[in-house]
Amino acid sequence: MDLRALLGLKPLDDVRSALFVQPHPDDNEVGAGGTIAKLAVSGCRVVTVTVTDGRCGATGPIDPNQLARRRQQELEAACEMLGVREHIEFGFEDLGAYTEEDVVEKLVPVLLDIRPEVVVTVDPWTPYEAHPDHVKTGRAVAQCAIRLASLAVPQHPPAYVPLMFAFYASAYANTAVDVTEHWDIKLRAIEAHASQFATPEWPALKAFFEYQSRQAAVQFLGASGDGRLVETFKVLSPRQLHFFPDAISS
Repeated sequence: MDLRALLGLKPLDDVRSALFVQPHPDDNEVGAGGTIAKLAVSGCRVVTVTVTDGRCGATGPIDPNQLARRRQQELEAACEMLGVREHIEFGFEDLGAYTEEDVVEKLVPVLLDIRPEVVVTVDPWTPYEAHPDHVKTGRAVAQCAIRLASLAVPQHPPAYVPLMFAFYASAYANTAVDVTEHWDIKLRAIEAHASQFATPEWPALKAFFEYQSRQAAVQFLGASGDGRLVETFKVLSPRQLHFFPDAISS
């Protein structure tokens, strides 16, 4: 049975509108920067959302408010590099006391306004994911599928539910997007977040990102993946986000 066809899923790099929701400035770039650039070049409407202000993304004697301002500037520079023209910031405090429900309440109106074909975010169910902002953001995005498909959100016809959800940084990836031609832009967008990546560890981390990407290309593309660079995602239909235990292996 072709489950993807049955559920109406389409290639992730063939959508005409996409919403990328990240917990912190830089998560979209690391997890999906190549895909964002590829979609933007193709004419897809790409909108990004950042849930927190990133004020806790450092160690040492630095003022959190100053760091938050710097990270906003870095985010704007990265969006410009990737071709993103629409960006929304929710402004929750990094590692703050906001809840998953708080994110849902802000995100539902955005979804109803933009009506993207796909919503992309970090996978909150990846084993050992310990960052509460990642868990809350990913689960909030998934919960929106349930809210939009119920009477909890009043809608006028035609009712809207995203066609599919895609999770990056997933241990259960089922989709790869070839971003070979956009890899350099992805790296430059990551480097725009200098507060996070202008460190002695960056050369090794960059090499690791490339190694992961090339390994995934061979896994998903077979012999044709040799030398290619991909980003991987767990792509699911809204129907697979409720009462669907086989989703983990879909």
